This record gives sequence, structure tokens and C-alpha cells, in this order.
Amino acid sequence: MDDLSAVRERLAVPGPSAKTVAQGRGRLLELIAEERAPRARAARWTTFGLGLAGAAAAALVITSSAAPEPVAPPTARQILLAAATSVARQPAEGAWWGNKLVRGARFHDPTGRYVLQTATAEETWIQAGEMTRPHWIVQRYLGAEPATPQDEQAWRAAGSPTSWAYRTVNPGDLAGNPFDVEAAPGAAESHESADVEWRLLFTGKTLTRMDELPADPAKLRALLETEPGDVRNLLYNLQSLIVYVPVPSEVRATAYRLMASLPGVVAQGPATDQLGRTGPAVLYQDPTERRHDKPVQTRLIMDGTTGEPLSVETLTPDTGELISFVAIEQSVWTDSKPDLPNPQPLNEGD
Repeated sequence: MDDLSAVRERLAVPGPSAKTVAQGRGRLLELIAEERAPRARAARWTTFGLGLAGAAAAALVITSSAAPEPVAPPTARQILLAAATSVARQPAEGAWWGNKLVRGARFHDPTGRYVLQTATAEETWIQAGEMTRPHWIVQRYLGAEPATPQDEQAWRAAGSPTSWAYRTVNPGDLAGNPFDVEAAPGAAESHESADVEWRLLFTGKTLTRMDELPADPAKLRALLETEPGDVRNLLYNLQSLIVYVPVPSEVRATAYRLMASLPGVVAQGPATDQLGRTGPAVLYQDPTERRHDKPVQTRLIMDGTTGEPLSVETLTPDTGELISFVAIEQSVWTDSKPDLPNPQPLNEGD
């Protein structure tokens, strides 16, 4: 039995206990013996038959409706190890790797009366092998809308605006240049990035070949860790490796196993992402962002069958409300060059 099957088995609702089954069976056998008694007892059976039949029915009900014994939900370690086992079986070969994402964020409108949600579709196409080769990014703004039904009511009460002007702060509550948010979607844009340098976040280390990343847990940890014991930054680097990098399946599986070994990772149970997909989820702290002087939470949702990541969400530290998300629509390996719409050079610093 693999780890994923073990998790499913632990989540299954158990039947009645052996003791309950034995008691029910014994009571039914007694009733059958009564029914087969000599004819001299026929009158007695006729008189009390209904009562005995009722008792038999009660025995059946007791046997079938006994409360199941409580079963502990799977831990974060069990969820991540199951995902590692499954993702290690996924194919990861081809001349190109494509990652199709939907990025979104939630923030208040300029008046603070309701919350908006924006979304952008993004495709990244990377050539396998040398990471210094050009890669392509295709982006399309999908628009903005009220985040929840309650926000939609407040939006309608405000006159149902289709654009919002921000003049002092940006949606992340950081000082910035004035900008507008539009409700209408935009056209797709494709950019070629020829000046490529892949760096492992927080480490200052540069990668040249993704297929040379080690599948050995100790070696991968040494590569991704900024300093011994720095768990939060290590978690963030593991998350990036799992979601955004074209690595062999065994390396991605090792990243899951490393994450399973770290403190501060907790199971949340099934969660539904912004694309409506449900899978097991784990929570940990994000070292890159803070709200009210507290680190925000990251929720990683995985496919319960393949182990592939479904979504990475940023949540408020106290209430667990959604701040931003990256939903992975599809990650594909192919030998065919992607059909890119009018690629334009992406200048350094853009």
C-alpha cells in the first residue's frame, strides 16, 4: 500500500465495531431459534410475534447505525509524503516546460467599502536543459470584480463602477505610483526574456541547469537553505521549487519530503482553490510579507491523486482571509515549440 492509499484509508468512514456486530448477530440467532420452536409454542409466537419482529428490526438498526469510532485526520507529514509518492510517478520529459497559472489578489476599493479581486492568466515557457536560454512569458489581464456576494452588494450600492483610481497607495498597502484598476479584461501579451539568471531566493545562489538539482534530501536542503535552522526561508524556497521550476519528478518529490520534515507545517484538511478544485492542504508562515506586524500564512493545496500542486494562497495571519493566490491550471512537458502571440523582448528591469 502506498502513502496516498494509506491517507485515503484513514479518511474512510469505518463500519460498526466487531463487538456491535457480534451482539446483533447473537440477538438475531436467538430470534431465529424462537421461530423454529415446537408447534406447542405456536400460540405464544402468535401473541408476541409482533414484539419479537420489532426486536429483530431493532437489532438490525443497532448493528447498522452504530456511531463510527473517531479517526484522526491525516497530519501534514502524511499529506506531503503521500503527495511525494504520487508526484514521483508523473512524467517530466520534453524539450519545453510550460506552466499555466492564474494569479489573483484581493484588496479594498479606494473608498474602503468593499473588496475587489483581480486575476491575470500567465504562461511561462522554458526550454529544458541550460537555464541561460531565453524563455517566454504570456500574460493576459482577466479583469476585476467584487470578491464575494457581500462585496457585490456594496459595489452595486456604490453605483457599480467599472474602474477604480488609486492615487496614494497600491493594493498591497505599500506607497507607490498612482494607477487605475479596470474591470474589463485585456489582450494577451507575450515577452521573450533573453537575459536570464535564475537565483534561489534568499540564498544568492545561481542555477544554470535545473536537471542537476539533487534528489538527495540532505543535498537539496543544503542548496536551498540560507543558513542552518532558517526554516521559514527554506519553506519558501521549497514552495518555489514545487510550483514554478521545471525539475525532474523525483526532485519535486524530494522537495515535498523535505517540507514534510520541517516544523511549523500543519495540515488543514481539504480546501477548495479559486478555480473550484479541492485537495488536501497544508499551512505555514510566509517570510516575505507581514500584516499588522505578523507574518502572513501560506496555504499549499495539492491534487489528492497526482500530488501536483493546485494552488498557493496567501492568507491573513489572524482570520485566514485570502490576500492573494497563484492557481496552477496546468504544468506540461512537450517537444513542440509553443505558439506565442507576437513575442516582444522583455527588457531587463521590466
